[in-house]
Amino acid sequence: MRRLRLIFLTLFFAIAIPVAFLLFNSYQHLQTEAQYAYKEHAYLVLQMLNQRIYDDLAIEEQRSYSEYRFIRAVPVIGGEEVTLSRLAQFPIRSHYGGMIGHFQLDPDGTMRTPVLPDGILEKIPVEDRAKRELVRDSIEKVLLALGVHNEGLMRTSVQANTQDSLDKLYGKHLRLAVKLNEARKFSRRYEQSSQKETFLFDVESARIRKISENGVSKDSKEQDDVFFPEIMEVEIDPFQATFNSEYIVYYRNVWRNNEQFIQGYAVKLKEYLENVVIHEIQFNPNEQLIALEFGSKKVSYVTFGNRSKSNVMILSVPLQFPLTEMNLTVYLTEAEAPPGEAFVIILGILMFSILTGGLFSVYRLTQSQLKLANKRQDFISAVSHELKTPLTAIRMYAELLQNSWVANDAKRQKYYALIASETERLSRLIQNVLNLSKLERNHWNVQFKKCNPKSILDDFVATYTKNIEKNGFDLTVTTDICNFEFLLDKDAIMQILMNVVDNSLKFSKSAQYKMIVLELRVHDSDVFFVVRDYGPGIPPKEMDHVFEEFYRVENEMTRTTSGTGIGLSMVKKLCSLTNMKISLENANPGLRTKLQLPPITL
Repeated sequence: MRRLRLIFLTLFFAIAIPVAFLLFNSYQHLQTEAQYAYKEHAYLVLQMLNQRIYDDLAIEEQRSYSEYRFIRAVPVIGGEEVTLSRLAQFPIRSHYGGMIGHFQLDPDGTMRTPVLPDGILEKIPVEDRAKRELVRDSIEKVLLALGVHNEGLMRTSVQANTQDSLDKLYGKHLRLAVKLNEARKFSRRYEQSSQKETFLFDVESARIRKISENGVSKDSKEQDDVFFPEIMEVEIDPFQATFNSEYIVYYRNVWRNNEQFIQGYAVKLKEYLENVVIHEIQFNPNEQLIALEFGSKKVSYVTFGNRSKSNVMILSVPLQFPLTEMNLTVYLTEAEAPPGEAFVIILGILMFSILTGGLFSVYRLTQSQLKLANKRQDFISAVSHELKTPLTAIRMYAELLQNSWVANDAKRQKYYALIASETERLSRLIQNVLNLSKLERNHWNVQFKKCNPKSILDDFVATYTKNIEKNGFDLTVTTDICNFEFLLDKDAIMQILMNVVDNSLKFSKSAQYKMIVLELRVHDSDVFFVVRDYGPGIPPKEMDHVFEEFYRVENEMTRTTSGTGIGLSMVKKLCSLTNMKISLENANPGLRTKLQLPPITL
């Protein structure tokens, strides 16, 4: 049996491992497809973010350099009009989230902001000057933290370096940008500055310290006398950006008369990105299955969504210029079950259930067949033993009688009786084998007739009492009054009672109290035949097996009782065939066998 178990276990694993591998690959493939879907969504989010950043910068790119002053000249019908810059409004209104303010760094390093008049105009009264000055101080703090300053370089010395830097920045991420179909590059542009606009720009830049009534400067020692500024061309570079974990500064170089001015605006990083993420692409992290994380290659700055260590990263790429040094990382926070996952799981459970159940059934069948084969071998051995014993006795007594070695007539009669007894024993054994064969092939001729069970018991007692007494046992018969008639097969019941009593006689030979009790019990409408002996009974663990074919409680090699192991098996089959029920119980001492008759036929 151990070898059989090893064979079936090997067979199970030989089939189960490839099946499990295939199912696992199928499941992984489904998950990969689901992640690709989320990845596509992540690329869409990236594209929309880049588009929003591009659109924001496009507005600033088109803003005139003169708007970064408190006042400016705007064209009107018939000339130009001096007016406040749109950026001079206070409180600051901006479509950017977290806007701190716009600024300009002059060639001498001075920081100015459109919300606060400066230079000669600094004496102009404005509302909320203290608050405006607070904005200026906040911008200065941010620029200082990010190292944005104007070194006052001339165009001739920095032109090539600036252009190379821009080309390097654009080219560094060009391949990724082309891949995402979002390569956008602002070009350097030029503005024509009128005389009045040039004059106003210089006024606020403190280039003109004092102005007389006729417009002549009285401070000729500090600068050349320039009374009527000429029209000049202003060169404006595209915006760049620098940032840390708190702020982003967008800035551009403005080349005016070959002098470098730096113009731009500062925003709070978290509020700015939150405005871009939530308000522009309608992404609500609390209702989505992904989390967005912004930061550098090593440090995370801000995260939108439920981020945890167990999240799966599905995308990590830099944003487009000018935020190429900022990475967007997209995490999958709560993956939905991919389509077909339930089918794969159910299929896997079903396949393993069928495989396990099938192999287990085949194993049990094979095991039962091997046990049955062993029992058949034991049966053949038992039958051979049972046939050999009476045949040997018959032969011995026959030879004694044949050779006239028995002179005493009484002994001769005794030997004749022994020969007859052994012959009867052989007949019963052969008849049991034949009856078992009929039952297995369903050739038992069932003949139901209406009769009273007491009459069957009386016939059995009359027929079998002699055999019981011959084995040294007393027979006690007890019957209840029974006025019912049943549809019974008398031959089957006689055979059942004979086998049960024979079984009691065999196993009670060594009993201290040698008695067989036959009872007919009537309880309401239930009628029982009961056979009781005072032998050793049946061990509880063997009780469920005694009705199996060829099963014997004793080992075939060490048994001390005769028999073939087919008696109770045949009893069980006859009971099933004739609608009766049989049960065993230990009576301590002895064994009680109950035979319940079928329901009463009216």
